Amino acid sequence: MTTVSAAGTTAATQQSNKATGAMQEMDKDMFLQLLVTQLRYQDPLDPQDNSEFVAQMAQFTSLEQMQNLNNTMAKLLDIQSSLHNSAPAFLGLSVTVKDDNGLPLTGIVSAVEYDNGKPRLVIDGNRYGLESVQKVTAGGE
Repeated sequence: MTTVSAAGTTAATQQSNKATGAMQEMDKDMFLQLLVTQLRYQDPLDPQDNSEFVAQMAQFTSLEQMQNLNNTMAKLLDIQSSLHNSAPAFLGLSVTVKDDNGLPLTGIVSAVEYDNGKPRLVIDGNRYGLESVQKVTAGGE
């Protein structure tokens, strides 16, 4: 059985994200500085070809979109980690979930199991994913 400290994981993830973000910003800024310097010091008798300039701008746009995608994926991983670490908080609570037929079912969460890394709430011997939770109340309500 694996035990993960939520506080330690969150702190490490935030520190990693800060370092990665700083490096990504530096890369984007460096690319722009290089482009501006290249334009500033080009030979007026032999200016840069328009197709080269367009290609460099396309590369810059691609770089920026990849960085945005990377940031979005990092946020998604943070959310997944948060859900994974918060699942045990449902133990002993009364939870209403959608059953396999889409009907609401209310019961007390007796256990939390992990299936391929996804938390499953055990209610009356049946397993439900967190996405099926509709309502959470204190145990006796």
